[in-house]
Amino acid sequence: MNVRSFFSIYLFMKNLKNLLAASSFAAANLAFAAGYQIVEQGAANMGNAMAGATANANNDASAAFWNPSAACFMPLEVGKTRVDSVLSLVLPTLCVNDRGSSPSAFMGPSSEGSCGTNEFVPNFYVVHRFSEDLFGTFSLTAPYGLESKYNSDWFGRMQGTRSYLYTTDINPSIAYKVNDWFSIGGGVSAQFAYCTLASYTPYGNLDYTGQSWSIGGNIGFSIQYAEDGRFGFSWRSQVSHNLTGGEHLNDVLRSNISADMYMPDTFTVGIYQRLRGAFREFAVMAEYAYTRWSVFEDVTIKGSTAGTVTIPENWEDSSRVALGFHYYPEEIENLTIRIGAAYDESPVNGAKNRTSRIPCSDRIWASCGVGYKIGNVYFDLAYSYIFVLDSSMDRTESLPLPTTLRGDYYAHIHVISAQIGIEF
Repeated sequence: MNVRSFFSIYLFMKNLKNLLAASSFAAANLAFAAGYQIVEQGAANMGNAMAGATANANNDASAAFWNPSAACFMPLEVGKTRVDSVLSLVLPTLCVNDRGSSPSAFMGPSSEGSCGTNEFVPNFYVVHRFSEDLFGTFSLTAPYGLESKYNSDWFGRMQGTRSYLYTTDINPSIAYKVNDWFSIGGGVSAQFAYCTLASYTPYGNLDYTGQSWSIGGNIGFSIQYAEDGRFGFSWRSQVSHNLTGGEHLNDVLRSNISADMYMPDTFTVGIYQRLRGAFREFAVMAEYAYTRWSVFEDVTIKGSTAGTVTIPENWEDSSRVALGFHYYPEEIENLTIRIGAAYDESPVNGAKNRTSRIPCSDRIWASCGVGYKIGNVYFDLAYSYIFVLDSSMDRTESLPLPTTLRGDYYAHIHVISAQIGIEF
């Protein structure tokens, strides 16, 4: 590592605390992806609806999150570093209409509910090439997050008025190029999680809050099967949190509580292929992800004044598939135009398991983006429209009072993402 690279990494580590605070602060409303997962890691990837991210189709430092082994095939010289910073603006809309919730005496006066606050979400990635075969990567991301915040008089306020989750994941990794066509990589994640669950009671506003640090890991491999084609596989482990915090009524602490929460493990495969001959200006990429959401069986809160509180969830494992295309116009050197689409399956199993806290349903993505390189600086801009399929809820819960919440949800999300990368 040369002196310049060492000094740059030193400055980054010196400012890590500020980056960590910024990433923690910007939790994603509604979660971008199904469940409470945030898969929008990298604006360049988002232009393809994340297709090919595991194969590092855009040859940027986001490989540090998706699959560190793919960094081994970046056009990065020995001793050089690539840094990418990303900022995404999330503009969500979610509304729900009452269709016979009961008992009416416990419902709020409004027959409609809505939640949606605009959010900024930052991510940060680094790749450094130590030698011909050895690479180091680092990612600072928010891989999970959500916020559902309803108007205070909505009809389902007994089952939830606000749910909030943010995470910050610090993930250093090492990647090794075994030969000209095969590489492996892996790392360790230190993950912070903070969660709030709030609801209305006849005695005022009740909320549970908790936070936790925990450890996870990731491994992967990449195969450069042709000069213009690459395949990648990545596994990101489950992270088990034991949240500790308090139960509050009208902002007054009533008891100390704890709760287990699981960030599921995910298996992802991706492929990137530059076309040839008359279609040499184009590339195609695809992605498949399998997430083990079945670990999220329930939320059990221990130490509450009501005893042990268990909220059933009964989620199922789910899949996400994506397809994307690049266009590299020969007339404009260093320009890349991107489009992509994805289907993101919800882990929620039916109306009885859909909650007001996470009213998740299947999603369809339509994405586009553009990238341009000037010298050693890379600029990327992407837009995604995420259409959340309409869904219904028929949910019965016993706390704080027995209620059955029946409603129809509809939602959509606009995401605008910008990325700047520099190689030095």
